[in-house]
Amino acid sequence: MRLITPITLAVISLPVAATAQMATLEPDPDMPVKAGFDTGRAIFWAQPNFVPLRDPDWQPLRDALRSRAIAGNTPVVSFEAGGATMVLVSSQMAYHHVAQGDMNGEPWMVTF
Repeated sequence: MRLITPITLAVISLPVAATAQMATLEPDPDMPVKAGFDTGRAIFWAQPNFVPLRDPDWQPLRDALRSRAIAGNTPVVSFEAGGATMVLVSSQMAYHHVAQGDMNGEPWMVTF
C-alpha cells in the first residue's frame, strides 16, 4: 500500500514592480572568499535587488490544477516542512529568489 502525502501550493499574487537598486558596493577586502572565486565578476548591491516572498498563502495542489492557476507541466520547486510537502512555482521563485515562512510551527526558507 502506498501512502500519498497531500501537496500544497503557494498562492502568490503577481509582485508590484520593484525599483532596481543601481548603487553597488565594492567587495569587502576582508570578506572570506573561496579560492578561485572572482569577486570582480560579482555584483554587491547596496540594498537587496529583489523582494523576498514571506508567508505566502497556500492551497492544495489539486485545487490549483483544477482552477488552472497552474498547468500539469508547470516547473515547480518542492520541499517538505512541518510534515507537509509544499510547492513553489519556479518562475515566481526566479523573481523572488527567497521564500520563507512557517508551516505547522516549523520555520522554513527556500532559495532559488
